[in-house]
Amino acid sequence: MNEKDTKKTKAITNRHASWFVENGYADPGDLIDHDADLDETAAFFGLFAAYNQHNIAQGTPWDTWPDWELCLTSMPHELQFVEDASEEALVKMGHWLETVQFIHESPHVSVDGYTLSVQGNHGTTFAFDLSLELRCWTRPGDMAKHMQMLKEGTRPREWMRLHGGNGGVVYAGMHAVGHSLGSFWYVPDHVPYLGGRATNHTADEEFDLYPEHDSLGLAMLTLIHLCIEDTAIWLIPAEQDIYEHIRVAWWEENWPQGRPEDFLCQYTKEEWADIRNGWSEEATRRIEELRRNHNE
Repeated sequence: MNEKDTKKTKAITNRHASWFVENGYADPGDLIDHDADLDETAAFFGLFAAYNQHNIAQGTPWDTWPDWELCLTSMPHELQFVEDASEEALVKMGHWLETVQFIHESPHVSVDGYTLSVQGNHGTTFAFDLSLELRCWTRPGDMAKHMQMLKEGTRPREWMRLHGGNGGVVYAGMHAVGHSLGSFWYVPDHVPYLGGRATNHTADEEFDLYPEHDSLGLAMLTLIHLCIEDTAIWLIPAEQDIYEHIRVAWWEENWPQGRPEDFLCQYTKEEWADIRNGWSEEATRRIEELRRNHNE
């Protein structure tokens, strides 16, 4: 999807329950549990399915925004009602409709509770949670853990330290995507110029992938396509691993006993910036060398 496509305003309509009944469909309200946690991913997507029954039956693009139920979710206020939506909001609404329809129809994607699982074309299973409250995806299982902590009234010590006892979300690894390769994984063999390479700094069974778009719906659709393609997605953490290897090597060479308490006094701001830029430049040089060797 190119940048021009992301800015198109999709024709979005709002249909009341009576329209569905009059046209032979179920009342959307009968398909929605209004007492449930509608921030839960499966329930949230269910809102859109309930209001796009006609499009599902006819195989046409989803174009109907939920009537009022989004006010029961953590969806931003400006996206809750189509009647009040600005041009920018209508574009983002179009992204959500396209994304939820794709998830509904794709054989690659399944939803269980808060968690989306995506089957990649090369055998990898990716997973992440959707958090409407955080406006991002999180490590798979984190949102269920968050809800359990809220129910129990518990707060992890590190969360209390960071938030001073305030804030809503208790526990979540933001922008983390889980995968089925396990920890300290090797780059899959089919990945160009880095395939088969061992990783040194990937102890976790997930990696961070940051959104490419301001629109959460569009960013999530882009992420899902990356997971399905199951190739370019590996270059992101693998190249970061090369950078991390250079960074750690610098620390071990220059401060083998660990970072001293007066470390910030050892370098000027300009010197420290130059050191970090040097890590990035060396990582870029190594990556370009691997690309050249692969193409020869």
